[in-house]
Amino acid sequence: MHDEAYEPWDEVNIEALVSLEPTGPGRYRSWFGDGNLNGRSYGGQILGQAMMAATLSAPDDRPASLLQLLFLRGADPGQPVEFEVNSLQDGKRFSSRHVLGVQGDGRLVLDAHATFCAPQPGPRHAISSSALAEDPESLPELTTIPDVLMRQLRPLGPYSRHVKPSMDFRIPDIERQLSEATAQSRLRFWLRGRQPLTAGSRAQQAVFAYLSDWWLNFSSVSGHLRDLQSKEPLYLSSLNHCIWFHRAFSPDGWMHFDTESPCAEGGRGLSIARIHDFTGTMIATTIQETLMVHLAES
Repeated sequence: MHDEAYEPWDEVNIEALVSLEPTGPGRYRSWFGDGNLNGRSYGGQILGQAMMAATLSAPDDRPASLLQLLFLRGADPGQPVEFEVNSLQDGKRFSSRHVLGVQGDGRLVLDAHATFCAPQPGPRHAISSSALAEDPESLPELTTIPDVLMRQLRPLGPYSRHVKPSMDFRIPDIERQLSEATAQSRLRFWLRGRQPLTAGSRAQQAVFAYLSDWWLNFSSVSGHLRDLQSKEPLYLSSLNHCIWFHRAFSPDGWMHFDTESPCAEGGRGLSIARIHDFTGTMIATTIQETLMVHLAES
């Protein structure tokens, strides 16, 4: 096991972040780490690198159709993650892989499954986008939002004006969506990677996995903003994350996320996102379960 420190990542090139070093049959090591404000690895790093490990072991002509991942322990962004990939299936239509991620002296940080499938003939339908003719370029960046609005998010801990340099993130109708008086258990936003990907890159789905963790679980807590103002801050931690890839796309183009939380109970909140591209074509669905408890009780 190697536990030497990383070289620093430039914080912009997501394709580089999810690139992995082969260390043996079905084994890979991450080159770079990406920390959160709390000093742990951003969940998107874990998702993207696990997706890439599975992709590198799958047939070239079968893109990913599913990633499901358990966040088992907080990962150290300053140390490599060692990935072990095992083949579960290579059938007529599907290939499936099991991925484990380990740090340090055998500390298991993730357990994931990925399925790959070339497009098959069959019936087609998709829910339409709720973005209509919205232009994300015309929306303000989060860094420009007034302090009075952002202060309402303080009980939510990790949510702030901060946006990672690797992504472009815009929230439509932001004063209504983030206001404690009008917020619901839902959030719409636009997101894309800032740096164009290499043409034909196999990292496209891994880069999307990286981006898919951003603000996804906000809908689980946003409907409680008014009640939270007079209570202890919430501790939030992602428990698991699932992605269904519906079609090929490149995450360096604008993507519209329509997220909602159908239920929060027992300290756990569920968030679901439907993702469409700029033309309104549905491209993916994501679901995440989040631990959400008051700090005094955690």
